[in-house]
Amino acid sequence: MTDERRLRLNARTVAHAHARLLPDYDRSGAPVIAHLGFGAFARAHLAVYSDELLRRGTPALIRGVSLRSRRAQDQLEPQDGLFTVAVREPGVPLTLRVVGALASMESGPSAALAALTAPATKLVTLTITENGYSGHADGVTAPGALPSSVPALIALALDRRRRAGLAPPVFAPLDNLLENGGVLRTRVLDEAEGIDGALAAWIARAVRFPSSVVDRMVPAPTEAVLEEIADELGLTDEAAVGAERHRSWIMQSVEGLDPLAEAGVELVDDVVPFERRKLWLLNGPHSAVAYAGLLAGHATIASAVTDPVIAGFVRHVVEDTLEVAQLPAALAPAAFADDALRRFANPALGHTCAQVGADGSSKLPQRLLPVVAAREAGSLGTSRFALVAAIWLAAAGGVEVPGAGLPVLEDPLADRLRSAAARPDGLQALSRVAFGASVFAKEVAAVLDRLTTGGRSLLDADR
Repeated sequence: MTDERRLRLNARTVAHAHARLLPDYDRSGAPVIAHLGFGAFARAHLAVYSDELLRRGTPALIRGVSLRSRRAQDQLEPQDGLFTVAVREPGVPLTLRVVGALASMESGPSAALAALTAPATKLVTLTITENGYSGHADGVTAPGALPSSVPALIALALDRRRRAGLAPPVFAPLDNLLENGGVLRTRVLDEAEGIDGALAAWIARAVRFPSSVVDRMVPAPTEAVLEEIADELGLTDEAAVGAERHRSWIMQSVEGLDPLAEAGVELVDDVVPFERRKLWLLNGPHSAVAYAGLLAGHATIASAVTDPVIAGFVRHVVEDTLEVAQLPAALAPAAFADDALRRFANPALGHTCAQVGADGSSKLPQRLLPVVAAREAGSLGTSRFALVAAIWLAAAGGVEVPGAGLPVLEDPLADRLRSAAARPDGLQALSRVAFGASVFAKEVAAVLDRLTTGGRSLLDADR
């Protein structure tokens, strides 16, 4: 628990913080960035880049908005938007940075609309996860009420900006979604068509939705991590986050983004190879470690990836992926994959297998299925990927696996998966819900059947 006698981080106490970097720039200007979904990742990634721009004298204050929860607002408002980012690497002391890039933190659709329509807003970034791109996140909106889905809010905001003669901001998603900018653009255009065909035509012509590839491991902070940071900082910080040292941001180059390059954002003409490298060689293996770790009884990613059996299995998954990745040599895919495995082994992060394994129905279509399709096209085996998928289905669907004690994972398809698993043909039905009537679905069902009798031995058999 936090020591109640310790002062809380805010604008009055920040000068007493024991941190390597404190915000020494003007925080009174109008925010030029609006961010939807200001959670742990945005604090340790976007806000750090903004912090560095502000130190250079470049306007980069952020107006943060959470659509569905007041938690971030409750954490950050009493701290005047200040929070700590702690770099956590094995064998070295914490390195603390107090970030002052967040000008305000608000909640709800009205706050989001205000941020999106503010004349000073030049860039809108989003971390709303793979599920947040639906245009109908909460069903039918009550008459007269603001929409709560992000695409609908953006379309409404752009309609108001167009009518007011305001130039549109750039919209840049920061989620692990292939062609995330294009996906958001499509969803926004769909919503705009329902408002006004002329609005949709204007958005298609005038609004830019660059795709981004972002990379930094930022686990949800635990009470123990917050207490450790507070001990080092000398102040209580309820919004602090811990992260690895590594961070990168690769973004499609469009007009208006040049200042980001000052802080290390890599602006490129084509992000697709970078997207594939990250999704196939970092996110995919991350999921493989998580599910194999759950099967073997490991709580954390770091303990799982240092298990020799799991390390060998995941190394084979990486080799199978590299065989079909077809990435440019300049992107050094093998070295990138090796570095990802090294990063997974960082015990200071405390990433849990259950956390990484959650929401598999949203993640695996991006991380796993394109590799499966590439291997099938080359008449190459997909058994290791089928095992990864089978472990996920067993955990999300509540299928008993001997000796594993798999937790029931959170997943958008959880109800459908558990209903399918309860049918007489449960394993086949489970696989069909996830993967349709594909050849891969049949392979996954067969592996699921073996999993229910063999448990962890399926991993051992891969050695």
